[in-house]
Parts: sequence; structure tokens; C-alpha cells
Amino acid sequence: MAERDDDDVNGAAGASDAGSREGLVFTEEQRRAIADLASENTYAKQSKWRTFRELPMKDKWPFFAQHFLLGVVAVIVAIALVVMFVVENLTRDPDPLLYIAGVNVPSDISEPMERLDEGFAASSGLDGELVTYDGAFTITASGYNGGTYDSSARLLTMASAGTLNAIITDEETFAQLSAAGMVSPLADVLTDAQLSELDEAGVTVEADSSDAQGTGMTDKGLDLSRSQAWASVDGLPDGMILGFSNVSETGVEYPQAFVDYLDFS
Repeated sequence: MAERDDDDVNGAAGASDAGSREGLVFTEEQRRAIADLASENTYAKQSKWRTFRELPMKDKWPFFAQHFLLGVVAVIVAIALVVMFVVENLTRDPDPLLYIAGVNVPSDISEPMERLDEGFAASSGLDGELVTYDGAFTITASGYNGGTYDSSARLLTMASAGTLNAIITDEETFAQLSAAGMVSPLADVLTDAQLSELDEAGVTVEADSSDAQGTGMTDKGLDLSRSQAWASVDGLPDGMILGFSNVSETGVEYPQAFVDYLDFS
């Protein structure tokens, strides 16, 4: 009887060994991985920042790249844009209060115009950095200049925005600008006393396109050949007219002072 029991035991053991061989067997490494997955995530209920601080050094960078990198880059970009905006506004030149556009004028008068502007600023006690001359404007009857568009659109935009407030050009172009609505009445700029004195002296010049905008008024400019200051600067051409444009943004202080400096007596 005992022998049968031993045989049964041995048979059961053999069967168990056979079953182990035929079933799924895990390696030690696999068992550890299963145990880790089955265990509770110690980081699940705490902040990502705390988790990052508690991670081993080798795991910090992957965790940081996954959870923080995009936000950090966004913050850096935002700060850079703010800094650039502040620096640009602090270092850029101030907007001019007398912006003179030279339209269809000789290209070689830039240097004489610079001397005129410097003389004006010095004699008037005004800031020379707020006086600008730009002679790079050309307009034509066709709207094209050398196969490209002329400066009509740029002039109109700047005049509408009040960026430029004075124009120097020849009499024919002055009439074109008047017809296009880019010339303001002298009364918008000069005092009644100034305008009356210049009218009586014959300094004012009417645009050929009188009443072009249906206002019942004639646009006028000032004949620069009658200016003592203009004539005193070598290189400035004859036959030029000074007109004014939108002064709503810049005010009239500098344009009025410029007329006084030109000395049309």
C-alpha cells in the first residue's frame, strides 16, 4: 500500500514537472517588469515639477523634454519678442515733425537740401532730428516709372496718414498733386497774418487744377525762387514750389517755422 502511495506521489511530481515544461515560464527580468507594472505609480498623485525633482538624473531630461520643453520654449520666444519691441521703440528715430517730400526733383539736390535743413534747425532752435527730406518720389501721368509703378500710391498713403506734411516740386507736378488731393490749403498751415503777407507779396502760386476737388477753393503753394534762404544754398534748383499736405498728425509748429526761415521778403 505504501509503495502505491510513493508511486502516486512520484507520478504527481512528474506530472507537475511536465506541466511546468509545457506551460508559460517567465524569466527573472520579466517577473520584475510585471511586478513594477502591477505596483502603484508613486508619481501619479503629485505635481510634474515634484516628480521631475525626484527622478534619477538619467530620467530627468526625457521627462523634462516631454512635459516642460514646449512651454519653456514658448516663454523664451514671448520674452524675446517683448524685448525686441521695447528695444526697437527705445532706439528708433523719432517721427519727424517736418517731413519734406521732393517729388520729381533732381536727384542731386539731397546734399543742398540737407544744408538747408541744418540751417533751418540751427536758426530756429528746433530739433534737427525732427526734420527730414526725402527726394525719392517720382510720379508720372501714366502711373509707371521705368517699367514699375511710380510713387503715387506711396505719396497718397503717407499724405493720408499725416506722415509727410510738406512737398517740394515743380509747378506742373504741383498741379497733379493738387488734382489728386495731396495738397492742403495754405490756410491749414499758415496764420492769417502769414498768408495775407505772402499773398500781397505775390509769393503764393495757384495750382492749374484750381477747384479740382470741388471745394470752391484754389490750392496754393509758395514760390521758392522768392525765398532768400533757398537762393543762398548752392545747388538748389529754380522753378520749385513748396506746398503742404496733411498736418493733422505732425502739427503746424515746424511747417510754420520753416516758412519763416525761408524768408520770402
